[in-house]
Amino acid sequence: MANAPSKNVKSVNRWTPNPAPVGNENLSDYLFHELNRLSDVLFNLDVMRLEETYVIPNKPRNGDIRYAAGNGTAGTFGNSLSANGLFWYNGTSWTAL
Repeated sequence: MANAPSKNVKSVNRWTPNPAPVGNENLSDYLFHELNRLSDVLFNLDVMRLEETYVIPNKPRNGDIRYAAGNGTAGTFGNSLSANGLFWYNGTSWTAL
């Protein structure tokens, strides 16, 4: 959960479905709203709109890109504990872009 947004921040890159309605009469509205939410997430991923990341991911993969928030706590990106900006994982370490 290293890159998960806090509970009070609306995620722009992650989608989890809301609970489905009990009755079928509300199913069309539910699907309409869920598909719109999913469309927003896909758009944000398409234009590479990144959420702030506050800690280094546990298992980064070669080519990962993160927007580091640089909150000045241990575990943030780069050599500086207050690193802020875009970082790319080159397979062995995080590099500022």
